Amino acid sequence: YALFDKYFKKIGNCVGATSCPGGQGKDSAHYLLSWYYSWGGSLDTSSAWAWRIGSSSSHQGYQNVLAAYALSQVPELQPDSPTGVQDWATSFDRQLEFLQWLQSAEGGIAGGATNSWKGSYDTPPTGLSQFYGMYYDWQPVCPDP
Repeated sequence: YALFDKYFKKIGNCVGATSCPGGQGKDSAHYLLSWYYSWGGSLDTSSAWAWRIGSSSSHQGYQNVLAAYALSQVPELQPDSPTGVQDWATSFDRQLEFLQWLQSAEGGIAGGATNSWKGSYDTPPTGLSQFYGMYYDWQPVCPDP
């Protein structure tokens, strides 16, 4: 779930849109490690329920290039899922691009990108740089309720 938009909305297609259908296949994957993802459910079998949630924002500090490399290149660590190796290979490349995109002329790396401005796909300020359709945010997640 960490590699996908919070509500599985197509990347770069929803921010500022009046309506936004869900993505199909992997067009809701940004291949970055998002701010969070979690799931849970009831221990009481008489009232079973479950939930899952994630984030539409990715911060530079949450990326793990070494893990993406290992999961795509080290045979003993490669996932058994049908597309897992390719997904992590794409994530490895995307994370490196992301860190490069976020690097300032002075050398510092800060901020991140979001597919859901202010947590509700609002219209972002004009002039923001984009990364694969996601908008730059100097404090990703902070304004996301």
